[in-house]
Order: sequence, then C-alpha cells, then structure tokens
Amino acid sequence: MRRAPIRSAAGLALGLLVFAGSAAGDGAKSRLEQVMGAKFREAGLERATPAEIAVLEQFIIEHADELRALEHRSDRKSAAAVTGADAERERRADKNVVSSRIAGEFKGWRQGTTLTLENGQQWRIDDNSTLTVPRALANPAVTIKPGTFGNWWLRVEGYNTTAKVKPAN
Repeated sequence: MRRAPIRSAAGLALGLLVFAGSAAGDGAKSRLEQVMGAKFREAGLERATPAEIAVLEQFIIEHADELRALEHRSDRKSAAAVTGADAERERRADKNVVSSRIAGEFKGWRQGTTLTLENGQQWRIDDNSTLTVPRALANPAVTIKPGTFGNWWLRVEGYNTTAKVKPAN
C-alpha cells in the first residue's frame, strides 16, 4: 500500500518549515505561524507562548523524517474493508489485489492460521491447504487476489501454493 500524505497541521508545517528557514514576512510571527497561516489558529497555537512555539518548531525539524513517514489512521484499510468492494470494483478485480509483506517471521500456514501483514491487515487461512517452509522467512512478500463468489486467495512469493483466506480484522 502506498503511504498517504500527512493531513495534519504538523504535517503541513513540516513540509514547509524545513524549506522556510529564512522566509520573509512579518518579523513578529513565528516561522510556524507564517507557514501554517489559518491552520495555526485552527490548531489553537495562537495561545502558545513564543518559547513553546520555538520548542515545537525545533521538534518538527529534528523529527522531520519520522513525521514524513506517518500514515494517517483513517488511510489504513483493514482486510474487511478491502473485501467490502462494490459491484463496479468487483468487475475490476485487479484494483483489489493486496500486495504487502508478512509482518515478522513466517514459518508457513495451516487451516485457521492468521497472518498479519505489514500494512496492518490480518487474513485467516480458510481452507485445508498447508505450507511449511524449510527455514523461517523474514517478512516475505505476499499477494492476495479476489476470486469468484467472494473468495480471496493468498500466495507467498517464491511458492506455488495458494490458500483461500478471509479477513480476520
């Protein structure tokens, strides 16, 4: 899944603050206020002291990479949300393909195994297929594709075995 842009006031400020170090403007306004504009007041930051604003600005600069990597919670999709496709999306099955990685160590599956993906989705093996790997794999890539009659099929990269799965979250 691709990461969504940060949609918060801090995200907006981060993107512009890093490049606005010497921005021209009202000398009485902080860089953060200059960058955020109306969002500055919307976030309630006009009540903060200049010292508090300076601490926030410094934090944003020091943690820029971490803040850029954030994904807004509402942008995450559970496995159940992916399967709740409307008729139009079902006709275009390729758009519903889930490509991710298994979070952590993977040793295989059997009926009832729940696999958690790096994108936060959880899928439960719903058939009697099994897969045992000779050595545990670290974060292997997986593809989950829709099938007929609302079924979903999981495949681990490098293995030809597929498993019928259902969303577990």
